[in-house]
Amino acid sequence: MTKKPPSDERLARILRWAMESSSQPAMAAADWLACDIDDRCNSAADLLLSEQTTLIQLRQAKSVFKTMRIVGETPADRRIGARLYAASIAAGLVRHNERISRQSNRALYRGFSALLNDRRMPNNLRDLAGMALCVLKQQQPTLEQTPDGIPSLEIDDE
Repeated sequence: MTKKPPSDERLARILRWAMESSSQPAMAAADWLACDIDDRCNSAADLLLSEQTTLIQLRQAKSVFKTMRIVGETPADRRIGARLYAASIAAGLVRHNERISRQSNRALYRGFSALLNDRRMPNNLRDLAGMALCVLKQQQPTLEQTPDGIPSLEIDDE
């Protein structure tokens, strides 16, 4: 059986990934993982921000990025994994009004805030984190921020 050569589009994606991996290897790895979940996307941000991404795909992304967060080879891998893990959960809340995590509200607040404040992450993912924080606040009206930026302890973790 002869293997069919990759299409021009697929070849272009592979070459783009190879070029990006030299300048941002952690993000390139995350993009590759995201494209494995949905081959229509070009990046992890595309996957997490797309209106067409299903809850099943978001759960897969959450699982993949959780693993990257824990066992990433470099600190950059683990940081990107943590941010994309939070973004996966945020996408579930914002795009589907569905919580795809058993994390406490306090933990979600920390994760979304870390993504929102990480200037090395794409702006559209940071915006998603801001929207998810608004959803959390609507669900938990007692969520208040103290002067040092830490959420108050009045959060109900149901």
